[in-house]
Amino acid sequence: MIKQHKIAVTCKALILLGFIIVFNSSNLLSQTVTIVSKSTSEPVENCYVYNNDSSKVVISNSKGEFRIDNFSDSDILTISHVSYYNKSVSVLEIKGKKNKIVLDENLINLKEFVLIENKKAELLKRTYNKIDIIETKEIRDISPQSSADLLRGSGKVFVQQSQLGGGSPVIRGFESNRLLIVIDGVRMNNAIYRAGHLQNVITIDPEMLERVEVLHGPGSIMYGSDAMGGVMHFFTKNPQLSGNDTTLVNGDLSLRYGSAANDYMQSFRINVGTKKFALLSGVTAKSIGDLRQGSVRDEKYGDWGKRLYYVERINNIDSVITNPDPLVQKQSGYKQFDLFTKLLYKPCEKYSVLVNAQYSNTTDVPRYDRLNTFDGNIPKYAEWYYGPQKRALISVKQTLTNNYLLFDEMDVTMAYQNISEDRINRRFRKSKKRHQEETVNQYTFNTDFYKQVTAKNKINYGIEFIYNTVNSNAYHENVKTGEITKTAISRYPDKLNNMFHAAAYLSHKWDICDKFIFSQSLRYNYVTLNSEYTPEMLQLADFPITGVISQKNQTVNGALGFVYLPGRDWRLKANVSTGFRAPNVDDVGKINDSNSDDKLLIIPNPDLKPEQVANAELTVEKTIGHAFNFGVTGFYTKLFDAFVLQNTTINGSDSIMYEGVMSHIQFMSNTQSATLYGFEAFVLANITPSLHFSSFMTYTKGTIDKDKSPLDHIPPMFGKTSLKYIHNYITAEVYAVYNFAKPLNEYSASGEDNPVYATEDGTPAWFTLNAKVDFRISKNLNVLFGVENILDKHYRYFASGISAPGRNIFATLRAKIN
Repeated sequence: MIKQHKIAVTCKALILLGFIIVFNSSNLLSQTVTIVSKSTSEPVENCYVYNNDSSKVVISNSKGEFRIDNFSDSDILTISHVSYYNKSVSVLEIKGKKNKIVLDENLINLKEFVLIENKKAELLKRTYNKIDIIETKEIRDISPQSSADLLRGSGKVFVQQSQLGGGSPVIRGFESNRLLIVIDGVRMNNAIYRAGHLQNVITIDPEMLERVEVLHGPGSIMYGSDAMGGVMHFFTKNPQLSGNDTTLVNGDLSLRYGSAANDYMQSFRINVGTKKFALLSGVTAKSIGDLRQGSVRDEKYGDWGKRLYYVERINNIDSVITNPDPLVQKQSGYKQFDLFTKLLYKPCEKYSVLVNAQYSNTTDVPRYDRLNTFDGNIPKYAEWYYGPQKRALISVKQTLTNNYLLFDEMDVTMAYQNISEDRINRRFRKSKKRHQEETVNQYTFNTDFYKQVTAKNKINYGIEFIYNTVNSNAYHENVKTGEITKTAISRYPDKLNNMFHAAAYLSHKWDICDKFIFSQSLRYNYVTLNSEYTPEMLQLADFPITGVISQKNQTVNGALGFVYLPGRDWRLKANVSTGFRAPNVDDVGKINDSNSDDKLLIIPNPDLKPEQVANAELTVEKTIGHAFNFGVTGFYTKLFDAFVLQNTTINGSDSIMYEGVMSHIQFMSNTQSATLYGFEAFVLANITPSLHFSSFMTYTKGTIDKDKSPLDHIPPMFGKTSLKYIHNYITAEVYAVYNFAKPLNEYSASGEDNPVYATEDGTPAWFTLNAKVDFRISKNLNVLFGVENILDKHYRYFASGISAPGRNIFATLRAKIN
């Protein structure tokens, strides 16, 4: 009897335990909600889900899932995604619909969260800056060859191009080291970012991107030096945890082909997630051939842009070869390889560690504009290319969330970057090939704090430290004998180069009432620079330059921002802000004959001081129901102590012999101020639930105050207009991209606008017609077909040294692995 009693008790215990397990399992499942698209039934990832006062925010994962256990049954949740109509639903209603939420696609959504303004998730309508978002779906729709093409394809950023393996973004007339590039919270700008045209953005793999946020106007409060004209913040994909005791395994594969450059791309990503650990890893390989330009040409400009001849070395002699197809821009192709890995450890809800490793490498990248430069019928260069462009990054980010006295959330990010940039060139029929090799090591440390002080007041504050070292080396290689000689002058001081940044910032946002938000921000910056030449390099230069360069600069920047929400879906935003850029090693220590085609030589100037910018802007936006949204931002910017190339003398002479060329001497100086103004406008319309219209346009004007002459880097008016049709599993789009003309009399006299690569009239106006269709074959497979520049027009972007693609037929295949 006793034994039977024990067995009965054991059975009851097991049954009770089973009930507990089943109950807890069903309860666990009941806490998981899935968001899907109405048109495709696919899960919608990266939806922001928040309660009435936005005090609780979660983001849907790659399966479109989020958990509701942190919300109460009385909460009304808003589901927000840039590509879908907002949806509000109670927690109880969600549970009554089997934990499934269906979203309708929408072109117009102004409640998207952004991270760029205060480094913390914030509703876009509550931000005072002009911010553009390029989210996951748009990245896939653009199907870019590079991140430069992604920015250009959005229609919101102008991109200059000197070679196919490049792309230099321009925002409000600011370019290169006056714009800041940030990836996953880590600044990419370093001590040798130059003032001309930069190609560094191509080292960011667009296949690994989750979204891009572009801040127009000064961003120095949050991001420090260089953020004078804007900030481009690239966010890569994040690893996904399983959320339970099972192991989550998923991934995706992308294949792309384009006909204009005969380019191939293969990309693969895989995610493995457990309850506390997740690993996301990916690889992308690209092979990009010589670019074919358009065949429909303006007869007025003859052979402008054609590649009539190119140089090959035959029997150890440089030989000029007639190009059998002058529309093919010979010696413009290259290859690129990118690796990406993120490891997430989240032992509890309030603490996480994210390790981020990235590596990008290219083959030699031909400097096409130089290779297509002739002195009469004689090429100026037999060789001119960038050596493999390498960027390696590793960062560790720790996030702690809790209701502490000093903060609700703290982010600590430590990062290391290694960048290698080499320039190799040789003049036609010369035996000496010059190698200039630069290696940068950059160390960064950021701590950012966020605190909701009261229901209407919150503050952000933090500190930042950045340390750069630059190693600069140069030598000559004899292409006939292979002999290496240390007779070349290094681009930067060859003994020592370092820069140190220290900064602290404080930002306060005050919700004065439901309709009025007032923001105030302040940042202190301290920057040092030290460079030194070896005696051997000073002797080799054979002209007097300062052997030791040392600087200490400090600035204070501030911003005031206002957001007014009067109702009826009007939004008025205004801000005044300042920014700065401290001289870097490139500005104060460079010896450069890149303008030697004009017989110019740039020499160091150790007396440069920071350039400053002050900006005021006003934004007006209006939404009419869910059908129509338009807005315009007007800006007015003053640039003080601007870095401008200026003629100078050495020992009373304005020219010296350098590398066998008698060259005029110039250096960077703070001699000028300038004024920039313009507008950025957009129109979005849902004509029907399936038919969407969008248009973006940007106009910028810049002049030097002293003589009212044109400022450099100012693109002509440009824009993009699109009509998109969505029905079930098909998305079709036709769109036009266009640039207005830029006459030569509006080019800067500095030479940075590259009039040598323009026509006799400057940059002609142009437009292209384009079309693409996305077929969703299944929830895990889709194919995108498109034709760019359907009319096969020949055109060039302003200041570019290579012609744009002609008719380009492309296809992209994307497959999900679950």
